[in-house]
Amino acid sequence: MPTPIPPPSPDALVVRTTHRASVAVPIALAVIAVGLLGVAGAVTVIVGEQRRPPPAAGYVGVVLMLGFVALGVLALIATYKARNARALFDAAGFWWDNGTARALIPWDSLTGVAVHWSRMGRGTKLYSLELYPRGPVDRDDPVLWTLVRDTDPPEPGLPRVHYQLPFRPAVRDALMAGVRQHAPALWLGETRRPPGHIGRPDRRGHQARTRSGG
Repeated sequence: MPTPIPPPSPDALVVRTTHRASVAVPIALAVIAVGLLGVAGAVTVIVGEQRRPPPAAGYVGVVLMLGFVALGVLALIATYKARNARALFDAAGFWWDNGTARALIPWDSLTGVAVHWSRMGRGTKLYSLELYPRGPVDRDDPVLWTLVRDTDPPEPGLPRVHYQLPFRPAVRDALMAGVRQHAPALWLGETRRPPGHIGRPDRRGHQARTRSGG
C-alpha cells in the first residue's frame, strides 16, 4: 500500500481560488434570466410574424438565447462544484483541495512555479498558477487530473505537460506570497501570455483512459 500523506501543516496558507457563491450565483442567474427573456422575445417574433415561412432571424435568436441559458446553468453547476475548493501552501508543497479530496504536489517534484495572465477584452485579466514538474505527470490522478495541461511552455527548458490552476484576480498576491514564502528558489515570476492561455482539462482523454484501465 502507498505511504499515507500527512495532512497539511496547521499553519499552512489557505487561499480560496474561486468566487464566492454570493458573487457568482447572482451573475449566473442574471445570465439565465436574460436568456429566457430573449427566448420569449424571439418566440413572440416567430409566432407573431404573418409571413410564411417565419423569418430565420427569429430562430437564430432562439438558439442564441438558449446558449445564454445554458451558459448560466453551467456557471451555477461550476460554482456549486467549486464552492469549497482551496489551494494550500506549506513546507511540504502545494496542496489542492477540490472540496471533496486533497492532493499534494511536493516542492521537490517541481522545477518551477509561475503566475501567468492574459487579457479578455479591454478590462478583464485572467490569471493562473502554473506548476512545472521535474518528471512525468499522472494525467489521471483522482484529484489533480483537472489541473493537468499540455501546452507550449513560455520559455525553453520547461515541460509541456504541467499543472495549471486558474484563480480569481483578488487572490493573486496571496498565491504569489505562498510560493515565495515556501519555495522561493522555484519562483519564475509573473508572465503575460496570449489571450486564451487558460486551458481545459482533458475530460475525454481522462474518461477513455480510466475506462480502459490506463
